[in-house]
Amino acid sequence: MPLFDYRQLDSATSSALFKDALLLASYAYHAIDDGFIAGYEKHGFGLGLPATLVKALIGGTDSQGVIPGIPWNPDAEARALAQVKAAGWTPISAAQLGYQGKTDARGTFHGEAAGYTSAQVEVLGRYGAEGQLSAIGIAFRGTSGPRENLIGDTLGDAINDLLAAIGPADYARNYAGNAFDRLLGDVATLARAHGLTGADITVTGHSLGGLAVNSLADLSASRWDGFYQQARYLAFASPTQAADASQVLNIGYENDPVFRVLDGTSVTWATLGVHDAAKPSTTDNLVNFNDHYASDAWNLLPFSIGNIATWLSHLPGAYTDGLSRVVDSPFYQWTSRDSTVVVSNLSDVTRGSTWVQDLNRNAEPHTGSTFIVGSSQDDLIQGGRGNDYLDGGAGNDTFRDGGGFNMIDGGSGHDTLQLDNALANVAVARDGQGTLYVRDAAGGISLVRNVEALVSKEASLMLLRKEVSHAVTEQGLLSSGKIEPYALSLQGSQGADHLQAGSQGSWLFGLAGDDRLAGGAGDDVLIGGTGNDVLSGGAGRDTFLFSGHFGQDRVLDFSAQDRLVFIGVEGGTALPDWRDHLSRAGDDLLLSFGADSVTLVGVASQGLADGQVVIA
Repeated sequence: MPLFDYRQLDSATSSALFKDALLLASYAYHAIDDGFIAGYEKHGFGLGLPATLVKALIGGTDSQGVIPGIPWNPDAEARALAQVKAAGWTPISAAQLGYQGKTDARGTFHGEAAGYTSAQVEVLGRYGAEGQLSAIGIAFRGTSGPRENLIGDTLGDAINDLLAAIGPADYARNYAGNAFDRLLGDVATLARAHGLTGADITVTGHSLGGLAVNSLADLSASRWDGFYQQARYLAFASPTQAADASQVLNIGYENDPVFRVLDGTSVTWATLGVHDAAKPSTTDNLVNFNDHYASDAWNLLPFSIGNIATWLSHLPGAYTDGLSRVVDSPFYQWTSRDSTVVVSNLSDVTRGSTWVQDLNRNAEPHTGSTFIVGSSQDDLIQGGRGNDYLDGGAGNDTFRDGGGFNMIDGGSGHDTLQLDNALANVAVARDGQGTLYVRDAAGGISLVRNVEALVSKEASLMLLRKEVSHAVTEQGLLSSGKIEPYALSLQGSQGADHLQAGSQGSWLFGLAGDDRLAGGAGDDVLIGGTGNDVLSGGAGRDTFLFSGHFGQDRVLDFSAQDRLVFIGVEGGTALPDWRDHLSRAGDDLLLSFGADSVTLVGVASQGLADGQVVIA
């Protein structure tokens, strides 16, 4: 199940739900952090911090600061409303609800009870082609206020934050009910009047708003006639988690000091320091790779909710842009709830000189495959020695990787893969669909797509090395007018093919169709592609490589010197131990990945050992 899958919904429905929840949670702030985000992107978090803070206050021609009324500021709140309407959501007014409580000029609902008046929430509806109400979104605002009352409302919210942590018992769990009891009752009445059920309600929010999401989930069975019990709850950067972990998906960056700061709703010894322990309802290994996280100097200070510098990872804008890129990544389908996902959020100041990578700072040790997601700018992306999925996105990106079995997608732009070896020390093959396969001296293989250049390190002047750039073409790697052909390979078609390798090591690409691939006397790499393929390696040390949805394949002569490699297969990163995918089928062994499988014909279970099977 991908990272943001919710309950028993399929992945496509879960992704749509996630995008709606993220958009609604962002709208609840009315782009209050627009100026800070724009200032950070331009000036950064180092020496440019004063300029970043000035832009946060007064804004600029490209952003609105928190101080209202400066004529040349663009209207960020109008833009936020336009964005949410473009996605099909429209604010529902107090008049439509028959609600008698306090609202402001923008229609935002304010807290009802004394002590909760700084709480704010948006209620929005989605309408069908004939104007019928089809869904309702409830988006709780986090710790802040409208521009015209920012300080007062922020202080009120901060008091609620403190009371949730150290106040009366169950303060956090009762927060949504105490703040919006009548409003939530009126929303339920409107929904029922239009034939909607709790399953048609999306409840979301960021920070203190995320706390309210978890609170509403906790109260859903006992209040408002149980209407909200089946609502869909997605919270961002919430300090708390609901008692029933199955109700709420709590999403946050592990280096966000607010996210998971409480254990459920309880203060622990970890609250004031590193609080990265896994929780049943949370994403635990998402990393916001921003200027603070990348800096050795900033990280000399302890990670803590009391360390103001770490709050850079908490800003709503970092969630909206960064997490949208995660769910749109070509590798998203291979993630799981516990995957390590590193999101590039560097400023313009640091992006050109800082490699985005898994630094594993202030966190429980990361294990398994690592996903790194670039930005729309020119990123430097570096994998480690393990198995990596590197996504450049837009921009002219540069990649490095330290070995293992990897997938690299440059995305749009002109992208480059830097090799740490001379071209003679690696094997580069190309299949008929444009994917490069780069195998290093240790046997690690990277599948490389949408990369236009490889840079190798060639010998120069005795002990020195120089970088040589090679353009990727259909015929081979082009440098200084000379073509270096790709490794010896045989290519299949979209139909059923029979490929037979010769005495030298070859790459066999079956592509589509039900193919028969036979290796020869050398060390071959056999890649059946889609379809139900029959593979035999022959003599030599052979590698059988499977990726994506590869069908039901059979390997006829798997031996102790051969290797099976699975990259980007269903359930692979969630369960990287091959034993979790193993079963017997008569005298054969079966390795299953969702609907796809490989049958090792005539291989006894004791004949398969660690090192022979790699799941990346």
